[in-house]
Amino acid sequence: MIQINNKVGKIKLNDAVTPWSADELISEIERQYGAKAVAENMVLGGFQCSVDNALETIEIEINSPGGSVLDGYRIYNSLVQMRSRGVQVIATVNTLAASMGSVILMAANVIKIVEGGRIMIHDASQTVSGTSEDHTRAAKNLEEISDEIATIYANRTGSPVDEMRDLMKKETWMGAKESVDRKFADEILKFDTKPKNMNILSRLFPDNDQVQQIEAQIQEADSIRAELKTAQDQINELQTSIQDHAIVSSNLIEAQTKLNEFEALVVEKDLEIANLKEEVQAVDEKAAIKAAELLAQNGHPQAVNLNDSEESTKTKYDEYRALQKTDPRAAAQFWEQNEQEIKTSH
Repeated sequence: MIQINNKVGKIKLNDAVTPWSADELISEIERQYGAKAVAENMVLGGFQCSVDNALETIEIEINSPGGSVLDGYRIYNSLVQMRSRGVQVIATVNTLAASMGSVILMAANVIKIVEGGRIMIHDASQTVSGTSEDHTRAAKNLEEISDEIATIYANRTGSPVDEMRDLMKKETWMGAKESVDRKFADEILKFDTKPKNMNILSRLFPDNDQVQQIEAQIQEADSIRAELKTAQDQINELQTSIQDHAIVSSNLIEAQTKLNEFEALVVEKDLEIANLKEEVQAVDEKAAIKAAELLAQNGHPQAVNLNDSEESTKTKYDEYRALQKTDPRAAAQFWEQNEQEIKTSH
């Protein structure tokens, strides 16, 4: 078993391109890639790890105004050599890649530029003193260097060399968007500005793959907990809804029972009212018979309905009979006042 704990190397060029900055940067690359890097970053379990396994990706952050062409070429060639060995080179402009800084940038597989970042390209320049031959030789050298750099730009962007050379002669400055549009960069890097709580593992072991895996697992667990809480809340709401439904059902059953009792009571009262009506009708019939007997005893003949229908003209006798049914006292008074007419009509 071979375990490489960290296959991503990170370096920075935060300075002008000088012999000293180039030496430091190249040494840093070698520390992360060479045989020493293999020894420091592997666990052997019966196999010998090759040098090429020491590094998979190298990230270089550039913030440089440029500087020495030859020292810039050294850094550029070191990064290109990493690419030839299968190492992916990712460069980020933060915040300036000017002159030879932009040339070093072209060595990357992937180029990113921060918002507000700048890339500047121009012709090579040199301060010369001496004879006309010195100046002629310097001019020829500068022309060759500028053509070489233009070719590097053209190979990266896919644009013609003459077009790149024309931009260099004008000293072209490009913002993040223009850099992407002209293919000097692949993407604009936007940082997440939302505040984050860094746990103790991240503070103790920054840029450690295992810590990042643990953090990812913690975040996943937190996400699962949040989903579980949401599900539990939904279950609680459903249980409450079921309880409410049960209460409503119970109330409906109780109301239906009371309604049935009320309907039974109404039926009972209707029956009592019907019986009372029958009793009243029987009393009325008895009263009518008794009144007829009294009239007969006084010499009055039996009442005769001259019409065969119930629509005959109402007489004083009819009014008297109606009063007997509703108000006996009023009927007696009506009899005293209209006795003769009642007898006649009857």
